[in-house]
Amino acid sequence: MFRTVFLLIVILSPQFVHARGMQGNLLIIATIAAAGYNLGLFILHMEGLSFPRPIIVAVDTMLISLWIYFAGADGERYFVMYFAVVIVAGLWFRRGGAFAVALFASIMYVGAITFAPLEAGADRAGASVLSLQILFLLLTAGIVSIATEVQERERQELVLSRAALQQHWERVRIAQHVDEMLRPRHLPPTPGLAVAFRFRPAARAVSGDYYDVVPLGGRRWGIVVADVRAKEELGLIYLPLFKSALRVAARRESSPARVLTQINQEVAAEMHDRDEPEVFISMCYAILDLDEGVLACANAGIEPSVLIPRHGGELTTLSPPGIVLGVLPEAAYEEVTHPVGTGATVVFFTDGMTEVFDSEDRILGRDGLLAQIGAHADAASADAMAKGIFDYVVDYGREGRRRDDMTLLVARVTAADVGAAEESSAA
Repeated sequence: MFRTVFLLIVILSPQFVHARGMQGNLLIIATIAAAGYNLGLFILHMEGLSFPRPIIVAVDTMLISLWIYFAGADGERYFVMYFAVVIVAGLWFRRGGAFAVALFASIMYVGAITFAPLEAGADRAGASVLSLQILFLLLTAGIVSIATEVQERERQELVLSRAALQQHWERVRIAQHVDEMLRPRHLPPTPGLAVAFRFRPAARAVSGDYYDVVPLGGRRWGIVVADVRAKEELGLIYLPLFKSALRVAARRESSPARVLTQINQEVAAEMHDRDEPEVFISMCYAILDLDEGVLACANAGIEPSVLIPRHGGELTTLSPPGIVLGVLPEAAYEEVTHPVGTGATVVFFTDGMTEVFDSEDRILGRDGLLAQIGAHADAASADAMAKGIFDYVVDYGREGRRRDDMTLLVARVTAADVGAAEESSAA
């Protein structure tokens, strides 16, 4: 584009229009050659082909110098065209290229002005004028050099930032995939017990909440809700360890308190080996035995679960929270038992269900959640109850904020012969 504009300036200039004789013929030949050269470069560009950039810059500099030579006394006014070539050289070749082209253009300019044919009475540009023009050209080269180097550094930083961001999102994608694999999508069949859950992760790559139902044989099930607290993807390290330790301990021990004790010892040892004191696990584990009609529960630092003996009955808070897992290897846990019958419902949840804020920054809190559990206690099914409670909490924080993952698990006894084993032994 610059070269096309330059050729139009030449063709429309008085020097070109009024050129005569040998000089006029040479000027026409040079202009035609320059136009052919410009057209050739345009065709190469459209075809996706390249032409050596140093040659392009050198030829453009010589074309400008040649025109200044033909322009005679008016040649100095076309000196500004060198600035465009110097700027392009700076963009292409950075600092060295800008200064090299500026020096080359200065030499060509001095030669063109010095040997240009003048009309009678015309004066050549003085040395002071030439020096000032060349100084400005060199200053332009310096400014362009600084600007291009800054641009190059920013471009490199942008490339590195994009690469780091791409790597981060790749890690996030892998972490999310592993996280989804570790957390059960479907709970196992539980005859005589209707189980429903709702889960919603916070706005981060990996969720720390975990929920599961472990078959223990017969009509006995271990129900767990846990929260692995760790920085970012560290939770992925401990979640498989926790899941494995839970499965082993749940099948080995018949007491929820002893299950927590065993998991705590294994997790604490692993955390000590890794020297990661900021990682811990809060957890509630309950064993629901329909044959005996008994619910046993132990808590390790998580929100206490709630038992509703019958549809719409009075809420009973289960075992108080003990110390979280992984902090004290010798920690002991309290276990409580409650009789359960047909229609009894147990509600498990993490603190993400209570730490929800509305648009006026008012927290829902445990009391607010318990109120909703009571309001939905007579729901037709465990799933309907879970949906009603969870939807309310989500709506409550829709215009506000929430701090953590949200997990809710509802287990309702549907078997008609709860406690059959106890009644049989009594008979």
